[in-house]
Amino acid sequence: MNAIATKRHSVKKVMLIGADHDQIVEKRLQAKGWEVVRGSNHEVALDIARHQLFDSAVLISQGSLLNVTETVLNLRDLNQSMEIIILVERRTKNSNRFLHQLLDHPIKGTNIMTRRQLQKQLRTLDALGVETSCRENCR
Repeated sequence: MNAIATKRHSVKKVMLIGADHDQIVEKRLQAKGWEVVRGSNHEVALDIARHQLFDSAVLISQGSLLNVTETVLNLRDLNQSMEIIILVERRTKNSNRFLHQLLDHPIKGTNIMTRRQLQKQLRTLDALGVETSCRENCR
């Protein structure tokens, strides 16, 4: 995760958008000590983002490329500095098509990865000793 700083006393705040069956992604992020706020869909996530400041958003892709693009662009309008990660499942034919569309037409300022890649990235951060980012009052 690119936007992570090394300040030790702040907590990274992440919005998790979409269906996280068995709360696997949420548990992994919380295991890092990060505050996770759930947004079950596009509308809920945007409403939450209007009232709270987030370091990152993890969007679990379930819909069409148009829906994901709309969500990303709306989040970006609300917070220019928010890191946005789009998680894509590699299990189904539809997700493979979606992944190819995203790779062919990337959305500026986003990272595209699978759950496994996210888990690997989180482990890498552990190995580097990187903890959380700092938004305010960190000096």
